[in-house]
Amino acid sequence: MIDLVTFDMDGTVLDSESRLAPSAVEAIAALVDRGVPTASVSGRSIRRSLEPFADHSELVSALYMGGYNGAVVVGPDEGAGRAVLHEERLDSTAFIQLVEYGQAEGLNLIYCMFEQGDDGFVEEYRHVGSVDHLEVLGGPGFVLDEALYARCLSGELSAPPKIMLVVDPSKRDGLIADIEALCGDQVYTSWAIPDRVEIMRKGVDKGVAIRALVERVGGAVERVLSVGDADNDLPMLRAAGVGVLMGNAKAEVKEAVEGEGIRVGPAFAEDGFAKVVREYVLDR
Repeated sequence: MIDLVTFDMDGTVLDSESRLAPSAVEAIAALVDRGVPTASVSGRSIRRSLEPFADHSELVSALYMGGYNGAVVVGPDEGAGRAVLHEERLDSTAFIQLVEYGQAEGLNLIYCMFEQGDDGFVEEYRHVGSVDHLEVLGGPGFVLDEALYARCLSGELSAPPKIMLVVDPSKRDGLIADIEALCGDQVYTSWAIPDRVEIMRKGVDKGVAIRALVERVGGAVERVLSVGDADNDLPMLRAAGVGVLMGNAKAEVKEAVEGEGIRVGPAFAEDGFAKVVREYVLDR
């Protein structure tokens, strides 16, 4: 029996142009109809996670959602908006250290804003340089802010749930090593897309989101099915009783789970998410 299904967005239920796979829509709808609590858990903001479901409002209103790699978890839309079930922000000292480092290195900083306003969440991806060339970025909610470094260092913008630093993929490991040396155990780094490093508070990852969701919906983590395809999905897959890595995952991600009991399933192009959901939930 599965108490909760969680899934990543990009590369799991969305194609390279952020379009939902029709088979994934059918599988999610079947889970909702059956009353199985279901959640997207993404590195995206909540707003960005909602955008692909624009034509499926009746479906998305039933979904729980985790954003910023688990730093924020919200409940379904019950008519009065979505309740914040879990929220963690970067340590303020570590945040300033990271901003100073990014500025000194001349890196493109992406500040992931999440604030609660009178009319709901206020979310923006503020960035100091262009994001037009970056994969799976751009569009509504992205704001070019050439004074972003100054605004962060002055205190005008406080520590958010997540920041990203854009880097040449060949230099990514070196950047992560620099961050760990600078901030010690204050931050957690990950990546879903090779050309940027995502930075959250230490202890914050998609596995944290699963535990927050289980506490809300009931059940046990041993009866959670989680499906994802990227490095930042691994804490979620490891925390779940059933973790399935999509067959389209990069080779280095597949290598990272060898011998761990995480299954490598079918790829996105093979309707992998829908097949896994049918196997573990719908056909039982």
